[in-house]
Amino acid sequence: MDSNLQIVSILTIGFAMASFLAYLMRCLQLPTILGYLLAGYLIGPYSPGFVADAKIAEQLAEIGVILMLFVVGLHFKIEDLIRVRKVAIPGAIIQTLVATLFTTLIVYSLGWSIKAGIIIGLSIGVASTVVLVRVLADNNVLNTVKGHIAVGWLVVEDIFTVIILILLPTLAAVSTAANFSMLSVLGSIVFVIAKFCLLALFMFTWGHRVIDYILTNIARIRSQELFTLTIIAVVFLIATGSAVIFGTSIALGAFIAGMVIGKTNLRHQAAANALPIKDIFAVIFFLSVGMLFDPIAIASHFALFLGIIFVVLIIKPLVAYLITVSLGYSLNVALTVAISLAQIGEFSFILAEVAMNLKIIPDEAFDILVACAIISISLNPLLFQMIESIEAMLQKIPFFRESKKYNFSNLLKENKKTSLVQERIIPSTKVLVIGFGPIGKAVSKIASEAGFVPIIVEQNIDTVSSIEEHYTVLFGDAADESILKDAYLDEASHLLITIPDTKKAVLIIHAARQSNPDIKIVARLEFMSEKYLLKELNVDYICTESEALKSFTKLAREVLI
Repeated sequence: MDSNLQIVSILTIGFAMASFLAYLMRCLQLPTILGYLLAGYLIGPYSPGFVADAKIAEQLAEIGVILMLFVVGLHFKIEDLIRVRKVAIPGAIIQTLVATLFTTLIVYSLGWSIKAGIIIGLSIGVASTVVLVRVLADNNVLNTVKGHIAVGWLVVEDIFTVIILILLPTLAAVSTAANFSMLSVLGSIVFVIAKFCLLALFMFTWGHRVIDYILTNIARIRSQELFTLTIIAVVFLIATGSAVIFGTSIALGAFIAGMVIGKTNLRHQAAANALPIKDIFAVIFFLSVGMLFDPIAIASHFALFLGIIFVVLIIKPLVAYLITVSLGYSLNVALTVAISLAQIGEFSFILAEVAMNLKIIPDEAFDILVACAIISISLNPLLFQMIESIEAMLQKIPFFRESKKYNFSNLLKENKKTSLVQERIIPSTKVLVIGFGPIGKAVSKIASEAGFVPIIVEQNIDTVSSIEEHYTVLFGDAADESILKDAYLDEASHLLITIPDTKKAVLIIHAARQSNPDIKIVARLEFMSEKYLLKELNVDYICTESEALKSFTKLAREVLI
C-alpha cells in the first residue's frame, strides 16, 4: 500500500476507533487513555482485521512525545514542588527506589537481566500525569492539600524519569562495550550531565531572552495562527538543536523548550494554542503503544505480569501510604495520595520504548507494561471511589487507626505560611477581570481596595508587560477555556468583562459557564441593541460603555456588603 494511503488509513481508522472507544470509556467513568490504547491494539498486528503500518504510526508518535514533554515542561512549576517538598521529594524518591528494587528482584528471579529489571522498575515507578489529574479533578480534590501532594509527588517522579532519559543512552553504550570500568561509566555520566547543564544554562539565559523577544513581537501582531506556528517552530528548533549540538534526546529538548517558554509572560496562551495539537499527536502516541501490545506475551510471561501488577497496585501505594502517614498527614490524605499514584502511563511507555530501542529490555517487557497500564488505569477511578470505605475499614484496625493530632485542621495550620495552599482550599475572594484598559484598571483597584483578589486576563502583550501593580496577570485570549482555567475561574466569585466587544464577550461567557456555571457575570456592551445576546446567557449585570465604570463600582460595593 502507498505510504500516503497508509498514513491516511491510520489517521482515519485510528481516530475513528479512538473517538468511539474514548467516548465509551468516559461513559463508564474510565480515563480516555484506555480507549486510545484499546483502539491501537485493534488496528495493530496482534488483532484480527485492519492492520496499520506500525513504523509509520511510530514515526507520528515521536511528534506526540515531543509535544507531550513540551506541555509537561510548560506546566512545570517549581512552586508546586516547594509547597509539598517535605513529603513529595522523599516520598517520590523512596517509592521509586522501592518499586525498582522489588521489580528487579522479581525480574531477576525469573531469569531476566538485572539491568532489564532496573529499567522496568523505573518505568513503573512513575504514574500517569493525564490519569492522575483527571481522577483528582473528577473527585474535586485537585485543588486541595492532598491534591497538591499527589501532583508534587508526580512532578518529582517526572524529574527523576527525565534524568534517567538523559543517562539511558550513555548507560546502554558503556554496558555493551567490550571493556568498560566503573571509572569510564562515571566519566560518561559526568560528561552527559555537564552537557545537559551547559544546555540548560544557555537556554535559561540567552535562549530565554531570544525566545521571549521573538514570541513577544509575534504576539503584537495578534494572529493566533502565526503565534501557534511560531510556538511549534520554536519547540522543534530547540528539540532538534539540543539533540544535534548537545547530544541530548529530542524529547528532553522539548521538555526544556517548555520550561523556557513557561518562564515568559506568554506561557498561558502558548499552552492554550499548543494543547489541541498536543492532544492529537498524544492520541497517535497511545495508538502506537496499543499497536505494539501482544497479549500472547502475557501468557508466555504470566509470572512476570503478576509480579509487576503486584508492584504497581500493592507495593507502590503501600509505600506512598506509609511515607505520607509517617510524616504526620491524615489517613484520608495518605489514602488519596497512595491510590492516585497506583497506576502507570505515558512516561512509563516513553522510558520503556527508549530502553527497548536500545536493546536494554526485550519486546515482551513492553507488552507486559502496556497490559499493566491498561489494568491499573482501569482500576484507578474505581479505587478512588472506594477511599471512604477503605478508610472506614482501616480505622477499625489498631495499626492503621488515625491519631487525633493528625487531622485536617492541624494540616491546614502546618501549611499556614503557604498562602497559595490556603488560597486554593478556603473559599476565596477572587474576581476575574477581562481586559486592563481604563475601566479594567479602575475595577481592579476597586476590587483590591475592597479586599478582593483581582486576576486579570489581557490580550495586549505590551499592556501585560507594563503593569506595575501587584496583580496576577495572564496574557491570553479569555475566550479560550484553558486560559480561564489557568486564571482560577472555577474559584472566582465574579467575572468582570470590561472589553467593549460583544461577540468576544459572548464567547468568554460560554467558556466561563463550562467551568463555573454559578459565577456572577458583569459584561460590557458595545451597543445597547446587542443586549438581548447577553440576556439569553443569564448575565447578572449588563452595561453600556458609558455606564461601565459606574456599574462595576456598584458591583464591587454590593459584593463587599
